[in-house]
Amino acid sequence: MDNLNEIIVRIKADTLSFNNPIDVLRGEIPQFWRGNDIRFEIGVFNGENVWSVSNYASISLAVRKLTGDGKVPSASTPALMQKICTSFDDTLTSATWENGTKQHAVILFSSDESNVVVGDHWLSIWATTIDITPKIITLCAGIVRILEVGGGNLSTPPDPVKIYYTSNECDSRFVPLTAIDPNTNLGTSDSMVPSQGAVKTYVDQHTAAIQGEATSASNLGTGTAIFKEKIDTDLKFKTLKAGGNVTISTNDSEVTISSSAVASEEGMVNPMTTEGDLIVGGEAGAAVRLGKGSDGQVLKSTINGLGWANESSSYTLPTASTSTLGGVKVGTNLTIADGVLSATDQTYTLPTASTNILGGIRPDETTITVNPSTGVASVVGDSSGESGDPDGWIPSSQYTSITYGASGDMYTAPADGWIYVKCTTTNTNAYIIGEVTINATTGVGIYGDGQTTYSTGRSLYLLFPVATGYNFQMWNSNLTVNVFRFIYAKGAL
Repeated sequence: MDNLNEIIVRIKADTLSFNNPIDVLRGEIPQFWRGNDIRFEIGVFNGENVWSVSNYASISLAVRKLTGDGKVPSASTPALMQKICTSFDDTLTSATWENGTKQHAVILFSSDESNVVVGDHWLSIWATTIDITPKIITLCAGIVRILEVGGGNLSTPPDPVKIYYTSNECDSRFVPLTAIDPNTNLGTSDSMVPSQGAVKTYVDQHTAAIQGEATSASNLGTGTAIFKEKIDTDLKFKTLKAGGNVTISTNDSEVTISSSAVASEEGMVNPMTTEGDLIVGGEAGAAVRLGKGSDGQVLKSTINGLGWANESSSYTLPTASTSTLGGVKVGTNLTIADGVLSATDQTYTLPTASTNILGGIRPDETTITVNPSTGVASVVGDSSGESGDPDGWIPSSQYTSITYGASGDMYTAPADGWIYVKCTTTNTNAYIIGEVTINATTGVGIYGDGQTTYSTGRSLYLLFPVATGYNFQMWNSNLTVNVFRFIYAKGAL
């Protein structure tokens, strides 16, 4: 069986909560009897998760009195109890915390150290990290209650503010009186006992004179506050600290703040006086005012610096060239309107050619024809295929393929040349026929191989001349057209 050696207060410091810390052994705010040995067991949590304390250099615990009006004390308020722990157990788990066998830190107070003023006070627990620049982390804070009386090592607790009279002080004020004082109704001799009402009246009157009025302080205006706080009877004010180029001096009734900076150190003195002014660099770069110029003036750089001047209208563009962007003049057959350059219509008609005039001619499409693709004029040959040029109707190496349609379809010759057809057949009775239409009433039929005595698997060929614009038709039976071409005559190229 374990022995009870001290009062144990087991606190779960939850860094996620700003609620008052709870003694998990009792389910209420931490409290203990003053004048007893106290053992604070502290576990650091993040909600329900155990928090590691491996980066803590220390954990501190302090108990401070609340202010006179029951508010939270400042960190500068003297502590009634304060201890620091530098040895931790980072093996704490949720299970060992719940069964009470482990905690992160233990802070002990002796009976002498816990012999303080009873009542509700402020408990704060915080950690200091091991960083190069240590950080302070508040783990929890709230009300702690110190009870009276549970025995232990008791004595009159220290109290920083005296708000009572001792018995000797009271006797020295009232008992020695020897006569009735008509103003206080107190006895004036040792045998006369003052009434209770007389004592109260006297005490009330003299206590007010001793304690004075309640004191407070406040900051006026919207500037930086000088008054910080009031703790008990102590009014605390911030001090004024001189920064760069600033001095502070005082006398019996005034505080004087002065600046020792010159204009060049703090910035440029503004020389502008009128709307539209400019600031330009004067001698040695000094800021100089340049007044607004007149309407239409432009700011120009001169040998004397910047200044206002009338805009020049004598600007001349450089002459334009293939490499220079510049000005051009409006020449013959050109016009310009609203800055847009246009050319006059220059439609040209060739004069009619004659024996002494170089001009245009029109082919008659009977004896002379023009290839529409090449623009070359040619003499049309006669019915024998001859032409003015002996070689004009010789087939060239230039040809174009024609899509063969159905039997009997009509085609048009694009120039002077030759129609070439190659067919294959597996039938003994096959033919191909081409007919050239010279005009509306004249047609020339040109027959391919139509004999029925050929064996299967033979080819049939057809080659006949056509002139530009002539129509021709193709008929066939029992064969396949493999090649269907128009071959240009040499004279048609």
